[in-house]
Amino acid sequence: MNEQRQIFLHGPLGRRQFREVLGGLMSGLLLNPEPIWLVSPWLSDFPLLDNCSGQWDTLEPGWGSREVSFNEVLAKAVNGGCRLRVVTRDDAYSRRFVQQLSGRLITGHDFFCQFSEQVHTKGLLTNSCFLKGSMNYTWSGTNRNDEHVMLTSNSQIISEALLEFEEHYRFEAHS
Repeated sequence: MNEQRQIFLHGPLGRRQFREVLGGLMSGLLLNPEPIWLVSPWLSDFPLLDNCSGQWDTLEPGWGSREVSFNEVLAKAVNGGCRLRVVTRDDAYSRRFVQQLSGRLITGHDFFCQFSEQVHTKGLLTNSCFLKGSMNYTWSGTNRNDEHVMLTSNSQIISEALLEFEEHYRFEAHS
């Protein structure tokens, strides 16, 4: 089994591959919830799942025939039982993303956000995978910039990253 996959987002093929990988990862979390860390200096929403043909209706019939955004899928994951920790910078785009996400969450969600002006790490981390690299989780990062990400399922790398994130980004009881 291949434990790592590289994606270069410098053209349409790489961007499509990234959306397929992140979409698959997120749909897996909808079916089997795990804790999620999203660490990115800048956040903004971007299209993630193409549901124009209804192929994602089994995950959420209410999405309808349209493109579904990362923010919507992330909210669905949290509402479905995923614990989410977000670390980002305090700027207008990131704050808007967090506010939109918060507005989609049901009562009793397990979501906390920390604003840090020092954060430069970028990645989405779960117990089973780590999608990391140069890309911010933004529209520009996923659609315009020349980026590189790596998906790994290596348990040692994941464990080390989880320990590092839990130690470095300590969450207080605020959202």
